Amino acid sequence: MKKLIVILAAISIFAACKTSKKTTSEDTLQKPLNCPDKELTFNDDIKQIFKKNCTKCHNKNEKAGYNFHKLEFVKKAAKSGKLLGTIKHIKDYEPMPRYAPFLKYASKLDQEYIDKIECWINSGMKE
Repeated sequence: MKKLIVILAAISIFAACKTSKKTTSEDTLQKPLNCPDKELTFNDDIKQIFKKNCTKCHNKNEKAGYNFHKLEFVKKAAKSGKLLGTIKHIKDYEPMPRYAPFLKYASKLDQEYIDKIECWINSGMKE
């Protein structure tokens, strides 16, 4: 019986090692952001992205937790890390839109928009 347990344990360990994904240097390197030379502002550059993609749920009724019509709520989400975590679909964050990984009509934001939002956050979140 002990031999059987040892053999099963060895097979399990071998199978886990065999199927795990190897990390390459390409996986660990992040592509540098291509931020525009001009200073991004919420009113001129970011608000339109939220209006087009987010405020159907994240609006004045705050049913979804944030009112993305207002800069103060966008900054709150950005400072907590939730904004980038959810729009970039980072592990341990709920992806936004909520069903993006599963439904074609609820697709992830375009990378151009994600990069623009990240550049805006990194440059101080100007109004």
